[in-house]
Amino acid sequence: MNAPRFLLSLLAAAVVTGCAVTDPRATDRAPGAVPPFAEAARSTDEAQRSDHRAMQSVQNRLAALQKDGRVAVTSYPWAKAQCWLDMARQNYHENDRGPVIGEALAESVKLVEALEKGETPAVSTPLIGGAVKLRDDLWARAERGRTGAGASCVAAQAACLEVQLVAMGHEYAEGGWRHANPYIGMAETMAARMEADQANCAAPAAAPVAAVPAPVVTERVVERLVIATDAVFAFDRSDLQDVGANGRARLDQIAARVKNLQNIERIVLVGHTDRLGDAGYNQRLSLKRATTVRDHLVQRGLDASLFAVEGRGASEPVRQCADNLSRRELIDCLKDNRRVEVEIRGTVVKR
Repeated sequence: MNAPRFLLSLLAAAVVTGCAVTDPRATDRAPGAVPPFAEAARSTDEAQRSDHRAMQSVQNRLAALQKDGRVAVTSYPWAKAQCWLDMARQNYHENDRGPVIGEALAESVKLVEALEKGETPAVSTPLIGGAVKLRDDLWARAERGRTGAGASCVAAQAACLEVQLVAMGHEYAEGGWRHANPYIGMAETMAARMEADQANCAAPAAAPVAAVPAPVVTERVVERLVIATDAVFAFDRSDLQDVGANGRARLDQIAARVKNLQNIERIVLVGHTDRLGDAGYNQRLSLKRATTVRDHLVQRGLDASLFAVEGRGASEPVRQCADNLSRRELIDCLKDNRRVEVEIRGTVVKR
């Protein structure tokens, strides 16, 4: 099944289900029952590769909008499109093959197409995937971030907070408060950071000074880090629960380092694997590990809207090893290729 057909099938299901509030108690299945998304025809390597290509295509279009300067990094619709795409990816990697993935991707594509045409997209945040609207106070804070004094500084953060609130409501619809609680904590952290930045932006301006030439602001790489995934995950593992104590300590050090840097605009996480195993599997593993690193850093207080996540499988090795080694020797020799690269990008002002 190719990606467009798969995603279109999800969108068709979304039209049927609409945005009705789902009672989590009604989603239980009989013991041993197989949910529709687990059908073998929808879980083939080729189907999953097609899905990844579809999502990567949207990511590439988002990157192009900023690369040629058409859209600022602080753009509300651009950030919202990125966060809708991240929501689709996150649910995909959680094996949620319901309509929420296609619906989130459709919201992202709708915004991307408007930006590519030079149009101003409508401001809307639909409750996709049967999401329940929770925490009116957080929705009100997101609205103040988007429209209040100093909104120009935090528009991107407000956009991603709104998407996070939809994800929170979707998790509640699927599994109740136990599923939603981590998402609520992340939303509260995002709202607090947004409000602090908004307050600083809305502070009274200093007395006027003589006009000076406008500064030129350019993006630059502030810092590059490489995380050896063997130090974070067990071999061939990628989930958050697979991160050991030493790996958590390493990721916490990175989170602390990022918090001490100034003018951070974007954090790009790129996952890589060694050449052992199937190419499609390695692609999924590299993306999943980068996504898991992102999720852990967000839990440590970093803004989810800062992140872009990629997986490149075994396509960019940094070390070559002979084939005549034993499997254990080969796994050890190739360890430098199993990594997540962290590229922290910010701005520099040239006068």
